Amino acid sequence: MPMSKKEMQRRWAEKEAQMQNIIKNRDWNALFVMDENADFSWTLEQILWSFVTNRVDGNLDISNLNHTQKVLFLVMELENATQADTLLNFFDDGFAVYGREAVQALEEVGAYQCAVALNEVVDTLPNGIYPKGDKEFWDSLMSGKNSDIWDKADRVLMDYTDGWFPDLCRIYAEAHRDTVQVG
Repeated sequence: MPMSKKEMQRRWAEKEAQMQNIIKNRDWNALFVMDENADFSWTLEQILWSFVTNRVDGNLDISNLNHTQKVLFLVMELENATQADTLLNFFDDGFAVYGREAVQALEEVGAYQCAVALNEVVDTLPNGIYPKGDKEFWDSLMSGKNSDIWDKADRVLMDYTDGWFPDLCRIYAEAHRDTVQVG
């Protein structure tokens, strides 16, 4: 017999409360026993956001994250940007200076084709940094000069060419658990 709508809502409310409790308490043990990789990734991402600060220039400061945490955070934020809209959002939403680090992060979690595609995008950026507010760059992106490279990267990331990011992140996090749960 299918589950009733009321029962589904009750279960979701319980799960949501559990995830919020893990985030609030930075309960690493409870995080690592979560059984669904999507829930694990979302909850871990929220914990990692608590270490991130906004800079005056509109970029994010992720220096409070250790290497392993940065890898996971950048991969999860790339996923968010490309699944919700486009890769451009990743750079526009505070990650303008993290292109090269994001390429390395993808490589570390085993998303090699995604890393190649993102690296091609970063190569279109002046000094590898997204130039926020640069109308000339934006026009070149929209006119086709670099749009094919960006479009290809969007497709590669959006299609999970190397595998579903929550699975890749979970495997990476499990292999580096001792450095994920610092802080």
